[in-house]
Amino acid sequence: MKKILLLAALLAAAFTARAQVDLDKEFFSLPDSITTSYLDSVDVKIAPPNNYWLVGAYGGASLQMGFFNPARNTTTQWAGPVVGFSIMRHFTMFGLFPNMGLEFGGQLNYEGYQFKTNPETGARATESGAYKVVMKVPEAYLLSHFHIDIGEYFKIMAKVGLYGGYRMSIERTLDPDYETYDVYKEHQYSFQDYDRRLSYGLQGGLGLGVMIAPFEFHVNAQVKWGWESFWRPDYASPYYYRYAYPLDGVVSFGIYYQLSPRHGHTRGQLKKLARKMVEEESQHHE
Repeated sequence: MKKILLLAALLAAAFTARAQVDLDKEFFSLPDSITTSYLDSVDVKIAPPNNYWLVGAYGGASLQMGFFNPARNTTTQWAGPVVGFSIMRHFTMFGLFPNMGLEFGGQLNYEGYQFKTNPETGARATESGAYKVVMKVPEAYLLSHFHIDIGEYFKIMAKVGLYGGYRMSIERTLDPDYETYDVYKEHQYSFQDYDRRLSYGLQGGLGLGVMIAPFEFHVNAQVKWGWESFWRPDYASPYYYRYAYPLDGVVSFGIYYQLSPRHGHTRGQLKKLARKMVEEESQHHE
């Protein structure tokens, strides 16, 4: 039994040594003129991994639902197209975390809601005579950006931050019971004095990026939670408050251009970068 254990230990040690030799050979496969003393004297100056700029544009569609208190029976609706641009700055936080970034941009988005018939009562809620509303909202946003490389060509992204916008136009679809009333038709395409025009709140989402330098292709799913009601809560009665906040989503596809060189931070990419750095330095001193 002792002989078997001893033989197994020797085989394990030999395998580990062989694996180490193969790893060293793979990583340090450099010209014979590159010695240890030479490597110690090399002073290579290069930006940390994933410190680079991106700029691009995207397009997609908006999905609105709305959040109401008291609760309303609502259904989702699509609007579009959503178009926008953004500038991204990837950076290494504290020189240790290469997954961080910031994103600033603007987009033409939409807000709104659609009420559906209550299956129990057969009634459908309305607002200003309309059961469906779509508003066009130009927005600007600033997001904190987190990303993880998956190999050399793919990455996963997560974003969260704040947005602000202005409700520029409105389109109401009147309920058939109100289509003959001029008081409702008069404001079908205009805001009333109790409608609120500013929009701001929290924005975030997830995405997948395909990187083929110098271009990147991003697919994103964004969620937006507004903090400003569609209308003044007490406009119908000073004793009855009704809140209605945007709750929207956007699905988009974008094309981005790398304004500065990108260096990935996976293990394989860092090995490739280190080998390239030393080889370039050796050629410079020849």
